[in-house]
Amino acid sequence: MALASMSPMDRIMAVCHHEIPDRVPFLLTSREFGLRYAGVKHSKAYEDPEIYIGAQLKLLKDFQLDGVWDIWCTPAVDEALGATMEIPDDDPPWITRPCVHGPADLEKLKPVNPWRDGRMPYLLDVIARLKKAVGPDVPVIAWASPPFRTACMIRGNTELYMDIYDNPQFVKNLLEFTTETCTAYGKALVEAGADIIATSNPVANMDCISLDHFKEFAHPYSKRMFAALKDAGAKAINFHTCGRWDDRYELCVENADIIHCDRVDLGEFKAKYSNKVVTMGNVKSVATLLQGTSEQVAAEALQCMAAAPGGRYIFSSDCAVPRDPPPANVRAMANVREEVGAYPV
Repeated sequence: MALASMSPMDRIMAVCHHEIPDRVPFLLTSREFGLRYAGVKHSKAYEDPEIYIGAQLKLLKDFQLDGVWDIWCTPAVDEALGATMEIPDDDPPWITRPCVHGPADLEKLKPVNPWRDGRMPYLLDVIARLKKAVGPDVPVIAWASPPFRTACMIRGNTELYMDIYDNPQFVKNLLEFTTETCTAYGKALVEAGADIIATSNPVANMDCISLDHFKEFAHPYSKRMFAALKDAGAKAINFHTCGRWDDRYELCVENADIIHCDRVDLGEFKAKYSNKVVTMGNVKSVATLLQGTSEQVAAEALQCMAAAPGGRYIFSSDCAVPRDPPPANVRAMANVREEVGAYPV
């Protein structure tokens, strides 16, 4: 491949702005893998920000990626609101106990200050340090929970799904609150230095709620949040469609700039939606990247690259990179981008 003539930031912005970059952008949601690749346990990233930053910079250099990511802490807002979060020794944190047990608890919730409450100040400091480390030429990507997901985390998935039927007004009141809170944290991420806001809503896919419920309880609040974050300065919104989303893609592309695709045919998706969003994906994270051989990874990566002609495509896996894939498999993806990723493809 010829020498790159664009910076990673310019490359990502080119595909977002319907322009052809010098080569196909390459992003991997690689927080856990990055720490393992650097020989660091996940829990250590919550003790010393420089440990995590060093891991991301090593990935950026070794695999010629086009962006760096924040620490994997999806429950940051949930914890600040009162839910109990556990940080395992070498896995991402998760919520062990919700804090909203019924409508009466909604009145007890207080808006959070991202710069002061919970673990959010630490996470914002990591973003600021990352941005200082990579400068303006490399995008920093940070994750903000969508309102419906945070509502599920602080209420409990099953309980919230039942509330949709039993007390829909309570759910909407809760979503108004989580929209305000999640948006505040997203704006703080942008202020701290995040260029792109990424999010996902696996609790709102086809296997979880109906399309009608998605239209009423999930999509309007995410759409409002995305618009507010773009108004606050986010250069792009990256929405990961974790799971099956076939009947709601028409809604997902509203106010998003990049759709990080899970279970779709990339060519078909891009042909249908490239006028609205950038397509990102989708080497299988588990079946291929984690469990396959480097030869299988390369073969699947070449199939994904068939979506590259015409731009509007970011080469990636179909979900977050697991903690334990062989580095040779990730290297196989990088090699494919290096060998066939130059435009014209």
